[in-house]
Amino acid sequence: MSERAQELAGRFEQANEEFIGVVERLSDAEWAAECPEERRTVAALSRHIAFGYGLESRYLRAIASGRPLPLVTRERLNALNAEHGEQYAHCDKAEVLAMLRREGAAAADFVRGLSDDELARSGDYVEGLPTWTVDTWIERILIGHIGMHLASIRAAVASPTA
Repeated sequence: MSERAQELAGRFEQANEEFIGVVERLSDAEWAAECPEERRTVAALSRHIAFGYGLESRYLRAIASGRPLPLVTRERLNALNAEHGEQYAHCDKAEVLAMLRREGAAAADFVRGLSDDELARSGDYVEGLPTWTVDTWIERILIGHIGMHLASIRAAVASPTA
């Protein structure tokens, strides 16, 4: 059992729990608020985070096992984000909370199960980002993704129009 994997899984779980707490406290008006810099509602952005857990885990699993991946282009990533932003602009908060819990638990289990050798494997999957080790991908993307978008959500709900 990898101590590093345990530590990363714990940090991810802590970040996810913090995010869940923020989402649980949002009013209906805040849930529907627009995140101007993200061009998505708080609802869509919250679902985006939950959706990302599974997607990121699949890519990281491939890197950890040494399987090469086709790079995701920035254009494809932007198109997917825009499509999801429209599709989930008014999604149900209870469903997103359930998804955050379910997908978050699965992602934490995945991270916790990685060996030190798997954490040290390098690869990339997003065009324009450096080639990182799996543990760096976990820190910067799986965990970092939450904090990056949480800042946008906090700004959106703090604005007088929320």
